[in-house]
Amino acid sequence: MMASAHRPGSTQSGESGRPDGPESTAQRGSLVIADRVVEKIAAQCASELSGVGGRERGFLGVGGHADLDSRPQVKVELTGSIAVLSVDLGIEYPLPIEETTERVRETLVRTVSDMAGVEVRQVDIRVKYLVPQQGRQERVLL
Repeated sequence: MMASAHRPGSTQSGESGRPDGPESTAQRGSLVIADRVVEKIAAQCASELSGVGGRERGFLGVGGHADLDSRPQVKVELTGSIAVLSVDLGIEYPLPIEETTERVRETLVRTVSDMAGVEVRQVDIRVKYLVPQQGRQERVLL
């Protein structure tokens, strides 16, 4: 089965031959976004922020470790077009935790709403670990 793209204002070359108007828009059907799609959008969006990452899971839950290059784990509760996000993430140390989580929250609300067409009402964030900056010298107490 092939999907076809349609642009607003163009004519439909169906059996009726009528121009595509508002009455035919209602006949096309509805769009349903799965929870998993919203989860992936949110996880990717959060992982693109500097100093924020996820957890490498390892094999069968063994050998997992903190990894700022991985996506954070996101769970979504979707009720109609309203989403509640729960995010588990790691932050690069010494970034300020409160400012960083607020930046993540604002970005997720804006981006997920724009991309998925859902209203993000709440974003719960759990900071699971802190990772020292790469290449940073450790202080030695004498």
